[in-house]
Amino acid sequence: MTKRRNQKTHKPSHTRQSLTASGWLKPQCWQISKTEAAEALRMPVNRIVKVYPKQHQVIVVYLNKKGQKCSSFFSYRLFARWQQEAIAAIASCRNQHILAPLEVIVQYDLEHFKYPVAIADAIWEALLNQISRVTRELRLSKQCA
Repeated sequence: MTKRRNQKTHKPSHTRQSLTASGWLKPQCWQISKTEAAEALRMPVNRIVKVYPKQHQVIVVYLNKKGQKCSSFFSYRLFARWQQEAIAAIASCRNQHILAPLEVIVQYDLEHFKYPVAIADAIWEALLNQISRVTRELRLSKQCA
């Protein structure tokens, strides 16, 4: 008996990347403000001391309720900026050739990382709307050809 590899179930590794690993989003380049950090972490802005962007997470130095400095890593996916940048990336895709790989990446990201529900829903809705828009434009361009 010979073993056969099922080509249909094998996915190329580039489709199993996050939005950051794929290069669609580069949060380490964002200038996250203390106000943005305070909103994401649901704490008063006067408790945020410093924000350090890293490649896959952001370090926030903040004051705990006793006034002591603490620091912790937080996912960029908690920040409103993540939602804005992801939606902007989706909106930049003007054809199916560019949008299709991003669709796979967004789906992977939403399935494999924790997101606030409202942010995940907004990104997914933007993706579905863009797919619909691109498909409609393609259909119209074929009718005019």
